[in-house]
Amino acid sequence: MSDNNFEEKFAAAYDKMMERIHHFFDDAEANAVPTLKQRIELAKLRAIELREVTAEEADKIAYYVERDLQDAAEYLETTGKEFSTWFNFDLQLVEERLYELFASVADRTRLELGQLANQAQMAQQYHTGEITGIGTLVCNSCGTEMHFKKTGRIPPCPKCHHTEFKRQTK
Repeated sequence: MSDNNFEEKFAAAYDKMMERIHHFFDDAEANAVPTLKQRIELAKLRAIELREVTAEEADKIAYYVERDLQDAAEYLETTGKEFSTWFNFDLQLVEERLYELFASVADRTRLELGQLANQAQMAQQYHTGEITGIGTLVCNSCGTEMHFKKTGRIPPCPKCHHTEFKRQTK
């Protein structure tokens, strides 16, 4: 599989997993509220069941989704700012559907953040080759910003070619 097809497959699977988590939140609101991890696990199993990705790929994508949601939820919790500031770029450039899905799940994730504090600390590191959702990453080495207006694979830093990043939070 070419790198381009691989990236497109993972980006599409990431977006689909985010959409499924959103639907699981909607379906579960009237019932007992399951944890974010349970929702991600359900979305992951569904992706495997439908043969959209392999089990190994689903594990990676689930990790990326959880990392991004925890990061956004922690930002909302600690800063009290609007969700749109987390992205650190013009929201008009983001697909409305993707924004609504991500915002909805991130807001609900904020409620579960207390239980996930330790995991959130570990999940704040982003690495080249991983998939991330929309937002801005900053190179840990030189501070160069990379803006993701859609789900995609994290490349090496365009300036210094290092491979570790953190989410921009202003």
